[in-house]
Amino acid sequence: MLLEDVLEEYLYHCQAKGFTKKTMINKRQELKQLKEYLIVKRGIVDLENITPHDLEAYMRLKQKDKLQPQSIVTMFKLIRTFFLGV
Repeated sequence: MLLEDVLEEYLYHCQAKGFTKKTMINKRQELKQLKEYLIVKRGIVDLENITPHDLEAYMRLKQKDKLQPQSIVTMFKLIRTFFLGV
């Protein structure tokens, strides 16, 4: 399955569950950044090709960006929830 398609399905599902507009904006922004990282930096376009190593590398990159610890925790929870749901 194409990563982009699965991400859009996930966001549609979240919206149907009644998440607030602000939450949806945050989810969309973070998942867009993850998608761009996976496609551009790792050359991954299919969900099935993503490995834990790819996600760990993304998390390390975010930590190097000097994000606040709570922002990293929130991002990790979003990514974990996405991958547990697919």
